[in-house]
Amino acid sequence: MSRYVFIDPKASYRLPKSFNFQEYIHTEREFWALFPETEGKRVNFCQAGLTARVYVEAPEDGSELKPEESYFLMPFGDGTMRPLRMKAERQLTLSEYRMSHLTAMRLAENLQATERIINRIHLEILGPEIIEESRR
Repeated sequence: MSRYVFIDPKASYRLPKSFNFQEYIHTEREFWALFPETEGKRVNFCQAGLTARVYVEAPEDGSELKPEESYFLMPFGDGTMRPLRMKAERQLTLSEYRMSHLTAMRLAENLQATERIINRIHLEILGPEIIEESRR
């Protein structure tokens, strides 16, 4: 496993039965209209500092991550949430970021059902020593 990956890329977390994948993926596909260069692949975007990049699904070959790659925790149609290897396609303009953020807000509503999973993963990543130190 890469030293730059915080959880095992093969990790899998069961989504709650209340999670509506069809509704989620329908909303995610709005990114296809905003970013036609994604060519129907899974899409996400990420803000880093005062810039943002659009990411598209990349082949998982088990190799070390390239500098323009990352894993994003994404829901899947099989009822799981798993890391998905993605590649930065390009930077976003401010207007593209704002439009993307509107779609992301709707995705966040869909993801509310995954809050317990996300919290558990967050605690796993931080580790017990950091959690203990933050309680002091």
